[in-house]
Amino acid sequence: MSLALGVDLGSANMRAVVIDRSTGRVVASMHQEHGDRSPAAVVTALAQLMNKVSKQAGANTPLPSAIGAAGTLHGSEIVLSPTLGWRDVPLGDLLGRELGRPVKIVNDTHAAAWGELKVGAARGESFTYTVLVGAGIGSAIVTRGELMPGASGVAGELGHIKVVAEGGRPCGCGQKGCLEAYAGGTNLEAWMKEAGLKGTASELEEQAHGGNAEAKKIWDVASSALALAIANVVTVLNPGFVVLGGGVMTHSPRLVQRVCDAIGERTLAASRSGLKVALAAHGDDSGAVGAALLGAEGY
Repeated sequence: MSLALGVDLGSANMRAVVIDRSTGRVVASMHQEHGDRSPAAVVTALAQLMNKVSKQAGANTPLPSAIGAAGTLHGSEIVLSPTLGWRDVPLGDLLGRELGRPVKIVNDTHAAAWGELKVGAARGESFTYTVLVGAGIGSAIVTRGELMPGASGVAGELGHIKVVAEGGRPCGCGQKGCLEAYAGGTNLEAWMKEAGLKGTASELEEQAHGGNAEAKKIWDVASSALALAIANVVTVLNPGFVVLGGGVMTHSPRLVQRVCDAIGERTLAASRSGLKVALAAHGDDSGAVGAALLGAEGY
């Protein structure tokens, strides 16, 4: 059995898995919440978690490894991560020094898309579009079985398309009117708090459909913006398979249905011909599983 290690580094926690590369089966899994989100503290915690999960898997030598991180990357540097609150953090160099070996850094949504393509819901497909809605919003494009990075490596920044022409709610990227400002989990929770609502973004849907008028107003705006944005991308890209994932999306069945309805009603008919839509097969582990595969493959 050939093993690989992957970590999904999110805004609230980090999730590490060791997988069997041939099947994608998770051999060992651990996760922990961030205490201190400063780069130095996160690097130390990452190294400790990676060592622990390797030991749990019974690995006697360092495993091929990669970190799937939320944000805009340049090589192994995180240029901007609104959900982590980081700018210009050389995560690869810092973690490599901590571990004494190189570790690949990849975009978390690209990692999830790769995991779902190789050993998940989209296995065997060639043209896929993956959307994750969690603390932030990211997407990734696979064409002819390969990830499409874009000219500068940042293709798929769905969360930062503008859904308000002028002004709009502020986003962690420093701009206003972004989709993530309206439908990303971190910003949704801030919006809920402003409206006097309690709970997490994953709980908004239940409140909205349980009779809370304020929650319903927020949910309607957020879900409509997200669904329309995804439908428009389907018209532009003409994928054969759409994978939906992320903590907010997977815990909000009505949101999933709204996205599916928008794809069915608001896309060019030829663009959705033969299109399949499914939830990520690996759930919360999708990013970590994909990171492990990308690290092992030297992608």
